[in-house]
Amino acid sequence: MAFTAARTASDTMSEINITPLVDVMLVLLVIFMVTAPLMDFRIPMGLSQPTPEPPPPSEQVSLLVERGDLFRLAGQPVTAQALPAALKAIESRQPGFLLRIEVDPEADYQSAATAFAAVERSGIGKYGLAD
Repeated sequence: MAFTAARTASDTMSEINITPLVDVMLVLLVIFMVTAPLMDFRIPMGLSQPTPEPPPPSEQVSLLVERGDLFRLAGQPVTAQALPAALKAIESRQPGFLLRIEVDPEADYQSAATAFAAVERSGIGKYGLAD
């Protein structure tokens, strides 16, 4: 077996092979040249136009959940069992109203959950929590 002699400090390689670097750069250049024209596509979008007049404000009805499992719908006391029927009655009289639900900080979580379940069962579309 023949071994090559050990290199000395003066025999170090001082050249850098830049052929792979040039190859990679040319490939990237070709890729960018091919894909650049494809980047100029636009998606047509239909933007909404401003309406001349704002829609009329919907009437608000408040549902107050108080501590002790007490409910007040539009200021009138209502039981938990009668709450879905009362909400449906208001929906039939005033379609499209906004139900504003206020929960007393001292009320039980179960009372608030009962109120939300009654609102869901009654099928009211617009409701929200009051500040």
